[in-house]
Amino acid sequence: MKDRLHLTAALFIPFLYLGSHASLALDIGKCVIEPFTACLGAQLPNANLAEVNLSGASLSDADLSGTNLSNANLSSANLTGADLTNAKLFGADLSNAILFQAKLVDANLANARLAGVNLEFADLEGASLLNAKLAGASLVGANIMNAALAGASYDSKTIFTTGFDPAKRGMVFRETPATSN
Repeated sequence: MKDRLHLTAALFIPFLYLGSHASLALDIGKCVIEPFTACLGAQLPNANLAEVNLSGASLSDADLSGTNLSNANLSSANLTGADLTNAKLFGADLSNAILFQAKLVDANLANARLAGVNLEFADLEGASLLNAKLAGASLVGANIMNAALAGASYDSKTIFTTGFDPAKRGMVFRETPATSN
């Protein structure tokens, strides 16, 4: 337990003193964060959070712009209204995460696992979702018109805004196998 990092005290409290415009080269890659850590409005721009476990964390309205979250576990995380502009989410697990009204402009979500994710009204202008897995995701109202979607997979449970044609954007239909209980 001593090697576990308690991020609330160790990382987020110092940001209160630094202000929202502080520029830090924060690197907490591969640390383990307790499930359901609440870091509302966290200011972590340009941080290195590669491979970090943020499963179930609440990061609503967080500034994660330019942050490296490659191969991070953000499953079931709440990122409502978070700014992930230019974030690196390559290979990240965002399964069942809430990205409602999140700003993902120019974010790299290539090869990300986005099964069941809520991307409703998210801004994905210029984002790369190449080969991302969007089974069961909701993209209602999301701005994906200029996002790179080639090879991204979806299934019959994936919800798009009316009139959006995923096949015309190079997306691949793959039905998710039923699971037995």
